[in-house]
Order: sequence, then structure tokens, then C-alpha cells
Amino acid sequence: MDFISGNISVVAIVVAVVIVVALLSFVASRVRRVPPNEALIVVGRGAERSEGGGISSPQKVIIGGRTFVWPIFQEGFKLSLEQYQTPVEVQAIDANYIRTAVKATVNFKVTGTEDGVRRAAQRYLLQQQQLPVIVQQSLEGSIRGLIGGQPVDDLVKNFSRLAADAVNETKGELAELGLQIETMNIREIETPGSTYLADRGRAEAAVAKQNADVAEAEAERIAALARIGNTQQTAERQLQLDVRQAQIKAETDRANAEASAAGELARATQDKLVAEQESIAVAEQAKVNQERLNIDVRQPAEAAAYAAVQNAEAERDAANAAVEAEAFRRTQLADAARAAAENEAAAVEAAGRAEAAAIKAKGLAEAEAVDALAEAQGKFGQAALASQVISRLPEIAREMAAPMGNIDALTVVSTDGANELTKSVANNMTQLQDVVKATTGLDLVSALGGFLGGRAGASDAPSAHVTTPRDSA
Repeated sequence: MDFISGNISVVAIVVAVVIVVALLSFVASRVRRVPPNEALIVVGRGAERSEGGGISSPQKVIIGGRTFVWPIFQEGFKLSLEQYQTPVEVQAIDANYIRTAVKATVNFKVTGTEDGVRRAAQRYLLQQQQLPVIVQQSLEGSIRGLIGGQPVDDLVKNFSRLAADAVNETKGELAELGLQIETMNIREIETPGSTYLADRGRAEAAVAKQNADVAEAEAERIAALARIGNTQQTAERQLQLDVRQAQIKAETDRANAEASAAGELARATQDKLVAEQESIAVAEQAKVNQERLNIDVRQPAEAAAYAAVQNAEAERDAANAAVEAEAFRRTQLADAARAAAENEAAAVEAAGRAEAAAIKAKGLAEAEAVDALAEAQGKFGQAALASQVISRLPEIAREMAAPMGNIDALTVVSTDGANELTKSVANNMTQLQDVVKATTGLDLVSALGGFLGGRAGASDAPSAHVTTPRDSA
């Protein structure tokens, strides 16, 4: 039992769901949605609507909305609110009995109000395709009346007035039908079977052509006069331009000449300034060269001359000092020799003192000789040079004989025997004279002779004044 009762419950639920779904589908199918370009007219029970004055309308009009249409009791019909377009061609006799044809295009639609929809639905709900024909017939009658009431010339002159009059005359009639004209355009007006408009056109064209020819001739005359005047003005302007150009050229040439002269003058002035500057520069360069000559040549020459003078004086003083030192040394040696004969101890003491004094005198003399060498060389010349060379002869002879003195054993192969060695030494001394003369230009023999002569005189003079120990004794 439980199983059966459970199955019954499930079946009941399924049936209920199916019923609900079917009901919803039915309700949805009866809801009518109306787009803006359509009107829905609902008729039947419950569709009545009260209007002003207590009048009840058996139709309900929905424009651009939605509504529920009860099945069985109500039914809905659609009416298009879109615009229609239709051509209108009318032929009629005008006021001058000329057949006239008018071709126009009309745009119209069902009036978008509830009253207009009801009026159109009452008449054309199931014959909406007949609406263009109805509008054509209404406009044809109106246009025929307008054509007959005025000449074709007036119709041709004002298309828009003809269209407006036709619309105004048919507006009330079409409003009763639930229709309204949006626009009406007159495309063409003709006179079929005659050349009236063409003739009028030719006449007007002839007048227009005549007027155009006259206007063209006048324009050409004016243009010719203008060209002549323009040519004259151009010639006058050209003349003025030529005169002005000549004046400008003359002024330009004068300015160029002045500028050229000024340029030449400026160049001459500049050249003068440049020459002056170059002269100053040359003078300054001469001064610089003079200073450079003084620095590079004259001052070194003066310095060299001064040095030569100082060297000559130094050599002279050195020679004098050497002579005096030598004389003093010899005097002391002589005194020592004489004293040695009387008393050896005294002689030795005297010789020691004399030697010390000689060494001291020689050192002082050499020091003074170094300082006075430059001055002595300048003053004594060859004599000082000879003195220096002669004073160095013992050293030179000693150096020349040194190689032979270092020989341990010497074998002389000569017919002269041992005398060959003496000749060799003498020969070296002879060659020494030639070497000195070749290198210094000094004749050693002549200088030595003069020096010995001078020494002899000098030794005689001081010897008279020297007092020896023996004489004092």
C-alpha cells in the first residue's frame, strides 16, 4: 500500500509541474509585444474603453507596448505605422486650356494616434496594400482642381506652392481616413501634345540670349577699355619703374664709387698704419738683435778680453813670484853651503830653515801665481809663456826620461856603444824644442837664452845686497 501511495504522490507532482509549465507557456504565448512601427488593435470582451463624452470604444489600441490577449474572448490585429511612398501623375487643362501634366512623389503613413489607428483599422485593416491607391486618388482630384484654376506658367514658376496647396486640400479628407501626408515633391510639369513650354522656353531663351549677348558685348567693351586702361597704366608704371631704376642705378653707382674711394682710402690708411707698425716692429727687432749681439758676441768678447788680461797679469805675477822664489832659494842654498863649512849643525839647521822657507815661499808663490795667471799672460805674452815652459823643463825632462829609468836591463846595439844612450836622451831633448815650438809657437832656445841673460843680471843685482853668515862673521 505504501508503494502504491508513493507512486501516486510522484505522479501527482509530475502532473502538477506539467500543468504549471503548460499554463506558463500558454500565458507567455498570449502576451503580445508591439514594436514602435506597429499598432495592435484588440477586440472582444474586456477590450472596451471609455472615451471622452462617455462614449465607449469596442477596440483597444496599443502602440509600442505590450498587452495580454485572452484566448477565445479577445483577438488582436496588427496595423503598420511605417511610411509609404507612392508616385502621383495627373493630367488636366489649365486656365489657358493647355493640357498640363504634373508628376509628383508622396510620402504618407497611418496617423500615429489611437483615433487615427481606429479610423484606418475600420477601413483598411485587411487591405493595407490599397493605401497608396487611396492616397493617389485623393491627391489626383486635388491637383486637377489646382491645375484648372491657374495657367501652367504660374505652376512652373512655383512648384512648392502647388505641392503645399494639394496637401492642404487633401489633409482633412485623409485625416478622416486615418492617414496623413508626410511630404509631397513635384518632380515635373509638362504640356503633353504641345510645345507651349518649349516655345516659351525658346522665347525666354532668345531674350535671355539677347540679354546675354548684350551683356557679353558690354562686358567685352568694358574689358577692352579695362585692358586699354590697364595697358596704359602698365606703360606709365613701367616708365616710372624705368626712371626709378635709372635713379637707383645712378645712386647705386655713386654709392659704389664712394664706397670704392672710401675703400681705397681705408686701404691706404690701413697700409700706412701697417707700414708704421712694421717700421716700429723692425726698429724693435733691430733693438732685439742689438741686444742679442751684445749678449751673444760683444759681452762674451769683452769677458774673454777681460779674462785674457787677467790671465796675463796672473802669469806675470806668477813669473815674478817664481823668479823671486828661485833667487831666494839659491841665496839660501849658497848661505847654507857656506855655513856648512864652519859648522855642520848650524849648516843643517840653516839648510832646514832655508828649505822650509823655500817650500813656504814656493807654495805662496804658486798660490799667487794661480790668482795672477790671467793678468800676467795678458801683460807679458811670450816672456811669461817662456817662463812657464822653462820652469816646467825639469819636470818635462824627468817625464821623458822616466821610461828609460824604469828599464831594468838595456842592451844597446850600436857602434857608439854606451854613448848611444846619451845621444838618445839628448836627441829627445832636441825634439822637445821642436814639439814646444810646433804647439805653442815658442822658440825655446831663444827664450832660454833671454831668460838666462835676464837671470844673470837679476842675480848680480841682489847678490850685492845679500849678507851671508860668513860675511857677518
